[in-house]
Amino acid sequence: MTTRHDNSSTESRPLRVLHVLHTLMRAGAEQLMVEMAVGYRGRLATAALCLDQLGPLADELRAMDVPVYFTRRGPGMELGQTAKIRDAIAEFAPDVLHCHQYTPFFYGSLTRLRMGLSPGGRRRRPALLFTEHGRHYPDLVSGKRRLMNKVLVPQAAHITAVCEFTRQRLVEKEGIAADRIEVVYNGVDPSRFEGLPSPAAARASLGLPTAGPLVVQVGTLRGVKDHPTALRAFARVVRELPAARIAFAGDGPDQAACRALSAELGIESSVHWLGSRSDVPNVLAAGDVMLMTSLSEAHSVSLLEAMAAGLPVVATAVGGIPETVADGETGLLAPRGDDAGLAAHLVTLLRDDTRRRRMGQAGLTKVHDQFLRSRMHERYYKIYQHLSRRENTYGT
Repeated sequence: MTTRHDNSSTESRPLRVLHVLHTLMRAGAEQLMVEMAVGYRGRLATAALCLDQLGPLADELRAMDVPVYFTRRGPGMELGQTAKIRDAIAEFAPDVLHCHQYTPFFYGSLTRLRMGLSPGGRRRRPALLFTEHGRHYPDLVSGKRRLMNKVLVPQAAHITAVCEFTRQRLVEKEGIAADRIEVVYNGVDPSRFEGLPSPAAARASLGLPTAGPLVVQVGTLRGVKDHPTALRAFARVVRELPAARIAFAGDGPDQAACRALSAELGIESSVHWLGSRSDVPNVLAAGDVMLMTSLSEAHSVSLLEAMAAGLPVVATAVGGIPETVADGETGLLAPRGDDAGLAAHLVTLLRDDTRRRRMGQAGLTKVHDQFLRSRMHERYYKIYQHLSRRENTYGT
């Protein structure tokens, strides 16, 4: 058991932040936590508590001497999770408990509430930050949960949402007051996409044909990403542009069904499955257009990365995507499930090199103006600083 740290002064030592997450797979919330652990080393002492599943990021964190806790949450409501989270809090002694997504917030806030009811518990309670990254589709919230929120939400010292769409869902679905929620947009580092290989070189490294139009789609192969619509849209594209290809980066539970659909549509030879990739900049360098067909989306890091790589975007106009992609300027949008509309947009851009370049440059400019990773990180760090100074962080 780690010796408890003196929490009387947060100015003379690194701020201590314990992140509570579903998994440690490669995704937006998880990557944010790792990036801040690396970029703010010396100013932040970071630990991660994973409820449901470890992933490749767990080994990366441990290699950096970042503590990783795993509570192995079972199905349904498991109130025993609060004891495990409390033990992690007692060992790591965080100033801030940063809960990513609603379920980690539920267990984190319930833990903090129960600690406050125990003798001396208030002196050990970290301030709680709740960040909502995205929402389920369909977004259904029971009356019982909204009632529970009246007890749990006051445990949060601060609440952030990754886009205005997500903020509105918290207000409408969870009953959280709008003035309690700050929007902190996701961000990317454009320097990761400088000096990329030529499209031909990138395609060769990925085992793709070096000539012809190429559409890329990056994302986990699961229902909400709606890869079947992407495949149906691309089947229409191939009728207009027989040399066109599409490459999917990612894997997931729907992979077998998607492969079967590509064969059924007769486009199997035009579809390339790249699997899970750690070289996303290289994948984007290979493409002409980025496609996203999600049924629901918050503030997609994949779209921001495509824009940082100078790719125009064709996507569904759902969730926070219209906040990310300026329709007609940095990309083209279509309704959810509209494979005909998405196909028409793809054909338009694949046939117009000048428009693609103009939209790609406009997307890169928008990233620099609004969606820099450094800006996002600095805002979260300032929130941590503010919360660590609150009287009730380790108050009486």
